[in-house]
Amino acid sequence: MESLAAGDGFTETRSEPASIDEVGAPSEETRARVAESVRQETLDLPIAVNDAVLSCIDLYQGRLRDWFESALSRGQRYLPHIREVFASEGIPQDLAYVALVESAFKTNAYSRARAKGVWQFISETGKRYGLQQDWWVDERSDPEKATRAAAAYLKELFGMFGDWNLALAAYNAGEWNVQRGINRYRTQDFWQLRRTRALRRETRNYVPLIHAAVLIAKSPDKYGFAVEPEVAPEFERVPVDGAVDLRVIAECVSTPVEDI
Repeated sequence: MESLAAGDGFTETRSEPASIDEVGAPSEETRARVAESVRQETLDLPIAVNDAVLSCIDLYQGRLRDWFESALSRGQRYLPHIREVFASEGIPQDLAYVALVESAFKTNAYSRARAKGVWQFISETGKRYGLQQDWWVDERSDPEKATRAAAAYLKELFGMFGDWNLALAAYNAGEWNVQRGINRYRTQDFWQLRRTRALRRETRNYVPLIHAAVLIAKSPDKYGFAVEPEVAPEFERVPVDGAVDLRVIAECVSTPVEDI
């Protein structure tokens, strides 16, 4: 999420903040385009078409155009695996685009809050979902294992709230912060909760940013994006008994050690 506020990714130079609060009313052109998309596209995540979501679409098409196009292109190598994992867990495959908003699909993305990887797990949550973190390895940066952890976490959040918008808000803000807002304002409607002071601005913007990302990603060409897909890597698991020199592995699979 901070990648949107700080520019292009977590490790690159900061640029002008880009909050949807800085975007005016959505254009009529965007309204018409989105209405057509919703009629034509197959969506397995309930998508809202309101001013907040439409403003995010304008934001992606404007100030964040290059960032979004790059992120969506990068994501093509990971999306098939993410969809497969999410389908096996019985959760909407469109949730794959949470990773776009979280990290721009960068495996080594690292935020000021010390969240890491494509799914931006903080250390505690990563450990809770079985991601090993030590001097040797940080599985938050493993796209396969972190995706399975993200699926489990999202599924658990949906079980808690019974609503994907609230589950997404909790993924960003923490489940107890969202529950506190629900208890205080006596509503389980995210869009109503968004109009209160229960959630931070980042979380208020987080859900519409995801909705907007899903809509664009379904038909990027309709929104003026040229996606250049990266080839999805083919891999298989090979158990090892202990530490193995990467140069040995590279030689065995006829691959430059830099690629590994």
